[in-house]
Amino acid sequence: MDFDAVTIALFLAAGVRLCLPVALAALGEAVSERAGVFTIGLEGLMLFGAVASAVGLAMTGSPLMALVIGTGGGAAAAFVLALGTVLARANQIVMGIGFNLLAIGATSLIRQLVLTNAPPTGSLRTVTMMKLPWLADLPVVGRAFFSQSPVFYLAVVIAVLLWAMLRYSRLGLVLRAVGENAAATDAAGLPVLPIRMGAAVFTGVMAGLGGATLCIVASGGTFVDNMTAGRGYLAIAIAIFARWKPVRVMLVAFVLGLLEALQFQGQYLGIQIATPLLMAAPFVVALIAWIAIGRAGAAPADLGRPFLRGELR
Repeated sequence: MDFDAVTIALFLAAGVRLCLPVALAALGEAVSERAGVFTIGLEGLMLFGAVASAVGLAMTGSPLMALVIGTGGGAAAAFVLALGTVLARANQIVMGIGFNLLAIGATSLIRQLVLTNAPPTGSLRTVTMMKLPWLADLPVVGRAFFSQSPVFYLAVVIAVLLWAMLRYSRLGLVLRAVGENAAATDAAGLPVLPIRMGAAVFTGVMAGLGGATLCIVASGGTFVDNMTAGRGYLAIAIAIFARWKPVRVMLVAFVLGLLEALQFQGQYLGIQIATPLLMAAPFVVALIAWIAIGRAGAAPADLGRPFLRGELR
């Protein structure tokens, strides 16, 4: 493999690694928004997942258990958030922003109390690299896509399963019905609030796994304050831009991951742009895309609207 091929492979591989935490969170957000729940608190859910995984790694020494604990931390935080937004019918945007601010302070406190004197981490090889036989030996794409963290392969499988579920299953039909017209779904005898609670907790599972991946896989098991740095908001933009379609979510996240990778690989590709501008590139592109597509009537009709039994449309 010549130098140019190696450079391209490394660039693509970096894009995959950098997009993974955001892609996982965006997959969860796509499901909750399909059910009518606008999870603005995604940033906070990722933070709780990240700090829970760091605590899990310090307690167990197992990176796999750390990912599981981080996923559980995100799910627990999402359940608490959903109690306010789904059951108590609080404003989803205001509640989400407040939750994000709470998460920054709470996770910082947890770091100071639990992780300050945490023992050094062991090898994270089991969750950072898994080469698929034969495929990993392919030129360029082998190193880029088939020598990745097992979490990446899991994310691809989840995206495909979510696509099939939303498109072909009864559960997917019910989920979309709740997001389009909750009152009509309730009149048909379907439990709107439990469905929305389930969708919100699933979002927490995915966001928690995304935060845990950011901490354990991408950052070597080290948690720092506010380490998500806006990735939760970026995940929301990805879910909307991808029109809540899971496979599209993965593709859009990968493109933005490539933009983020430019700050590390850009000089090898001959791109001479200031690093701060490259760091801002994914967020700028997401913002422009979000503005360009607008809502265009494509969003679920009841997105962000609290469900009130017996309400008239």
